[in-house]
Parts: sequence; C-alpha cells; structure tokens
Amino acid sequence: MISKRVRVNKENLAAIKCPHCATLKLISVKKFKGDKHSLNVKCTCNNSFSVSLDFREKYRKSTNIPGKYSKLEPNVAALQTPQLQCKIVDLSLTGVALSMPGPHELHVGDDLVIAFTLDDKAETAIQRRVVVRVIGQGFVGCQFDEVESPAYDKALGFYLMP
Repeated sequence: MISKRVRVNKENLAAIKCPHCATLKLISVKKFKGDKHSLNVKCTCNNSFSVSLDFREKYRKSTNIPGKYSKLEPNVAALQTPQLQCKIVDLSLTGVALSMPGPHELHVGDDLVIAFTLDDKAETAIQRRVVVRVIGQGFVGCQFDEVESPAYDKALGFYLMP
C-alpha cells in the first residue's frame, strides 16, 4: 500500500482525499501530533489507504542538488577543514536534508557550512551555516543557523514556492 503525504495546517487539520473515489474529508489530527505520523484510513467507499501526516511548519521541497559541506571545528579556520561531497535531497526555509555518498563522522549538534547551487534560472549560489539536528538512515537533517544568516532568504523563498 502506497502512503500519501498530507500536510497538517496550524489548526491541526488535515484534508484527506480518497485516491479511489476522490471524497475529501477535513479531520482533526491533533491527537497524533508528536506521536503517530502515518494512518490507515477507511473511506465511505469501503476502500482503505495509508496517509503520512506532515506536521512541519514550513513547506519542504524534494531536490536532487549536488553540494559540499565542511564540519566546523573549534579553533580551526573554516578554510582549513575539508569540503566533502553531499546531495541536497530536501530543502525548506528553515533547514536542509543531506545525503552522503558514504560513511560520515557527523553527530547531532555539529556545526557545518554547506554550499550548493539552486537549479533555478539564476543558478543561485547558497552558502549557509547549519546545525545537525537529526541523523537518519541515509540522510542528515540540518537546521539553518539564523544567527549567522538572514532569517529569510528571498532567493530560497522564491525557489521553494509550490
């Protein structure tokens, strides 16, 4: 069974549409916040399907952009740390998910500098400082460091428009 991603709004409501009959229902998913993020749903047409709830505050865009990262070490100049290859696989206004070509030595809380070029018309170069927040199977989730960078990046905001 293929799971469909459903965004949850600020009021903790999700609009779930049946893939079989196209019936749309708005339901409260507040009780699942912070706990269960996928549900099996049975429609009034008696068909069942799976939905994955997305409680994120900011829109995320799946990408496949080559990039580089450097781990910032205390007492070591940023120019002296090696730049390693990565892939930007997910991007939002507040963070990024990286895919590494092999094993890495990153840990939650590490500070990195990432650099990549958006695949937009202007080929916008992005270089941001990030903090590692999640290490998952095949990806590293990072949050943009808002102290080092502007809270809103106009080019990134335009790129992320759905």
